[in-house]
Amino acid sequence: MRNMQVGVRVARQVQTAEHAIDKAMIEVCRLIQTSLEGRVETRLAAEVGQSALENIVAGLGQLATVRASVVAGHAGLAAVADDHGIGWRMDGMGESKTDPKPSAHLDVVKLAA
Repeated sequence: MRNMQVGVRVARQVQTAEHAIDKAMIEVCRLIQTSLEGRVETRLAAEVGQSALENIVAGLGQLATVRASVVAGHAGLAAVADDHGIGWRMDGMGESKTDPKPSAHLDVVKLAA
């Protein structure tokens, strides 16, 4: 039972982290949009704030790298949980997955049905 509790706690935290990164990316995109709209509204030349914009866009790229790492870590943690029989399935509606290659675990479940 303890393994199940730990598994669910870790799974929830992974999801919380993924959502936080998405939210951060959304806010940075809003900052970029607001900055560009402000430049246009105030009729400033395109080069005004260009360096700052480049820094912000670079930060967005770094967030995308962090997101990819967390997503890869999510898959790795799921594999660890499966390998060690740690339950991690959360209650309620989950997020849909679009992975074209279902895990071997799902294939075994289908065969057993």
